Amino acid sequence: MSAFINNGLSGLLAAQRALQVTSNNVANAATDGYVRQRVEFNERPSTFSGGLSLGNGVSISNVRRVYDQFIADELKSAHMSESRARWLSDLSGRLDQLLGNPDRGIGQALQSFINQAEALNRDPTSTVNRQQLLAQGRALGERFAQFDSQLSGLASEVNGRLQESVNRINSLAESLARVNDRLAANAGATPNELLDEQENLLKDLAGLIDFTTTRQDNGTVNVLVGNGQPLVLDVTAFNLGVTGNEFDSSRLEVAYQGQPISSLIGGGEVAGLLAFRSESLDPARRQLGQLALGLTEAFNAQHRKGMDLYGQLGGDFFAGIPPEAIASAGNSGGASVSLSIVDPAATEARDYVLRYNGTAWELRDAATDVSVSLSGSGTAADPFVAQGLAFTVTGSPASGDRFLLSAVRSAPTGVRPVLTDPNAIAAAVPVSARSALANLSDARAGDPQVVDVTDPSLLQAVNIVFDTPGSYRIRDLGGNDLSGPQAWSPGDAISFNGWTVQIAGSPQGGDSFEIRATGAGSGDNGNALALSQIASQGFFNAGQVSLANVSADIVANIGSVAARAESDLAIQTALREQTELDLESVSGVNLDEEAVNLLRYQEAYLAASKIITVANQLFNSLLSAVGR
Repeated sequence: MSAFINNGLSGLLAAQRALQVTSNNVANAATDGYVRQRVEFNERPSTFSGGLSLGNGVSISNVRRVYDQFIADELKSAHMSESRARWLSDLSGRLDQLLGNPDRGIGQALQSFINQAEALNRDPTSTVNRQQLLAQGRALGERFAQFDSQLSGLASEVNGRLQESVNRINSLAESLARVNDRLAANAGATPNELLDEQENLLKDLAGLIDFTTTRQDNGTVNVLVGNGQPLVLDVTAFNLGVTGNEFDSSRLEVAYQGQPISSLIGGGEVAGLLAFRSESLDPARRQLGQLALGLTEAFNAQHRKGMDLYGQLGGDFFAGIPPEAIASAGNSGGASVSLSIVDPAATEARDYVLRYNGTAWELRDAATDVSVSLSGSGTAADPFVAQGLAFTVTGSPASGDRFLLSAVRSAPTGVRPVLTDPNAIAAAVPVSARSALANLSDARAGDPQVVDVTDPSLLQAVNIVFDTPGSYRIRDLGGNDLSGPQAWSPGDAISFNGWTVQIAGSPQGGDSFEIRATGAGSGDNGNALALSQIASQGFFNAGQVSLANVSADIVANIGSVAARAESDLAIQTALREQTELDLESVSGVNLDEEAVNLLRYQEAYLAASKIITVANQLFNSLLSAVGR
């Protein structure tokens, strides 16, 4: 009789526990991160009596989380990828709107300045045109400064968000360590709510940074970041931090125990922020700097080749900014580096790292770490030369010492006119040519081109006198020879005193052509024309790339990055959503299914109750029979 009652009682208790678990599933159907639980029943060991195996009821072996760890890990990986893509897409889109705006972008600012240079070309003596060119120059400088400030603002935002992300990562790590502690203390039990909490914390962490996990038999989890640095180890959390970049203390890097690990982070919000900075923001700043450098160098060089209304050679129009050589904060030697630009047209939108390896200096691209060819020995007499830059090293370096070299880093701040006097704008060419009235031929001298504005005799008046159709000499206006007879053929250029000129036609013996200074108050527009063509003429890459090309490339490149990031975000979001559905189909609460389970366990409960009732009736009947 006792076995009869025990069987009913075990069934009653099992059904009761099953109803409790099912009701808990229903109650948490809308709880974020809740994993459906299932009761696992086991048949109790049988009793052998009289050669028969008699059952002893049921027991509950476990209340198990219905969970697929593989899909859960895939979901965390999807969160890492989506979060990275989201931040890269959002910030790159903002950068694209900033620089690519057709009404307020860099291209529009440059074109407005060039348009005013064209107006000066049409009327070089106009005071209004000269004043407007200075005004447009100031407006262009303000626009460059504004862009530079806005890009610096984005860099500061990245810094702030990195700090916030690191703080949240550390908080989650501490929470995971506490959960590990509680799991370890509950070893042998089934702390499903702790496992749910642990998984939710890991999912939140995946939105911030990529990591790997190792799970222990007691349910605890170790979390590793970077290339294996422990973030959570058993019940101990290790904090991440931020540290200033070795070349720029205002540029924050993610650090582990003081050592930068930014390059080791590949997923989550942190990776998205770092990717935006390295793939979008840094290239845009370097290209903006290259455009500013090219504009100031090309415009200044051409302006120095002209003559102003006072009859003076032109000076620099824009202030310009010298290149920078920045020592690493980790240098231990006493070396210093001096940097200068020797060929502006050869400069690129790149920064470089100069490193001493213990025996020699080596140059690498700062962004890609690709080796860059280097010539020279680094002395004042024989400087290192690379990519249009020359640099010398003084002092004694230590092995591993590094310097950041940049011609474009601060260049946008140099786009500001240093001229204040409109009459000082050099719109005219400094020297002009004219044919003598007594010439026998119809040969004509073209406009002289200045090739060396520093030549002290540039403005000296001279005559080119042809002795024969195939030879000429240079004389001053007093008839004194300044150069002996020179052979000449049609198409040959004649160069002297820092200028060069072409003679068109077939000069005869006795023909002469006077080259003299243009003089003050000239209405000549030769240099204004050249200034108005600065943006469209080839400058960089051996004359193959114009300033207008660079301006367009800035917009195109950031637009391309933004478009790719947006496309990648759509893909990663779709993958994350599908993985969530896959996990939900396994672990989520299906209310229809739970309703069926409630009915099933209710019937089991009632049936088990009936067993006990019948057993009780039989027992009472037996007592009554014995009592009679």
